[in-house]
Amino acid sequence: MKLWQAWAWLLLQCLVGLGTLMLFPRFAQYVALAAVPLVALYPLMKRITWWPQAWLGLVFSWGALVGGAAVAWPAHMPWENVALYAGCVLWTIAYDTIYALQDREDDALVGVRSTARASSATAGAFG
Repeated sequence: MKLWQAWAWLLLQCLVGLGTLMLFPRFAQYVALAAVPLVALYPLMKRITWWPQAWLGLVFSWGALVGGAAVAWPAHMPWENVALYAGCVLWTIAYDTIYALQDREDDALVGVRSTARASSATAGAFG
């Protein structure tokens, strides 16, 4: 793929996302846009925290909040969607930690942090 094709693909995806966003009620649009900083900061999390899986859960699970906001009337967040969001965050932490266990040695070599390495790293610091 050429660079211009990658940019074209990115632009197309952004336009589809914007079109979808414009179909949502105003409250759901605000909730969806609130995820943008979380998404933007995600690539940094493996460098600054031992819990990037938690951040991933916050980002990946945001759709539960957007869906709740889209069907809420008047503009409020149903508690069921907050509970769904919390459960999805915990599930993401669990499955991504299991996945991270497979890369523990490689992550240690390059200095990437994860919940899979957190216990051994903190044990070495305090033990």
